[in-house]
Amino acid sequence: MSIITKMILKADDEVRYLTPGELEQIEIFIKSSDRRIQLAQALTQSHERIVKQAAQELFKNRPRLVAVGGNAHGKEMTATCLRDMDYYLRLISYSIIVGSNAPIKEIGIVGVRQMYKSLGTPVESVAESVRKMKGIAIALLSAEEALEVSYYFDYVIAALE
Repeated sequence: MSIITKMILKADDEVRYLTPGELEQIEIFIKSSDRRIQLAQALTQSHERIVKQAAQELFKNRPRLVAVGGNAHGKEMTATCLRDMDYYLRLISYSIIVGSNAPIKEIGIVGVRQMYKSLGTPVESVAESVRKMKGIAIALLSAEEALEVSYYFDYVIAALE
């Protein structure tokens, strides 16, 4: 949910108009939309590279994942791992666009730890894969952009740990 939607719902719950301060926050949010879209585009355009490179680093650091009996052993299981990594990167891009962690929280994090545990997937490896994607993604951005994007990666990582 965007900051605009939150403010409108809050004002409506309180049966009032938006305050000058709220309107100013909405104006700032709207003015920053080009930047948020550019950040999401940078991740979207590089998503294959980010996921592939992060997976290579992950499997290098955790070779047991791709070894016989590992959670990413074989083409099908490796593809599933890459799909999950891409999924988290996509959620992060959605959150950047709306300027809120709501898409991550509402679409993709609830129950994730329990699901991975029930599947026997080491949650710490999933968190590490997101850390790897973060490192690769922020290397493509300016320092200021990296700071903004890091928040969303860190949110996913914290939810997985």
